[in-house]
Amino acid sequence: MDTTTDLMNGRQRAGVLIDSFRQVNRSMDRLWRHQAESLGLTLVQLMVLRTLTDDSALSLGALAESCQIGCSTMSGVVKRLVESGAVERHRLEDDQRTIAIRLTPKGVELKNQAFGEESCMRNAFLRFLDLSDNDIDAMLALHQKLIEALNRE
Repeated sequence: MDTTTDLMNGRQRAGVLIDSFRQVNRSMDRLWRHQAESLGLTLVQLMVLRTLTDDSALSLGALAESCQIGCSTMSGVVKRLVESGAVERHRLEDDQRTIAIRLTPKGVELKNQAFGEESCMRNAFLRFLDLSDNDIDAMLALHQKLIEALNRE
């Protein structure tokens, strides 16, 4: 007898795939929001802390691109992080026109709390290691194909 998957037509299978991605997205979003709220941050602020390394700086545009949000939105996020003392703005020595964003000691501490040894984020990320390298590579390849398919529109 045919399996349930065999009986589904293309639209039904696409719907199941979309629902699966929504479930993964909701689970990840819930985890990130919980961690952000526990530190008094927004989800985007937590993403900024994760993106900035402890010893380097990024321009506002590079930070916005890395976090996949607009520069105007990132500007407001950075403003609030500067006001909280988690990041600071400074001009690059080799290009005085460019303002770079870097973590302050407070920002490094927040990042360590969010992603350090005892954090729920680190523990969740470590669960990804239960997947084989082949599974991870296959998933990343499929994700790239889906991104390309969705971006054709």
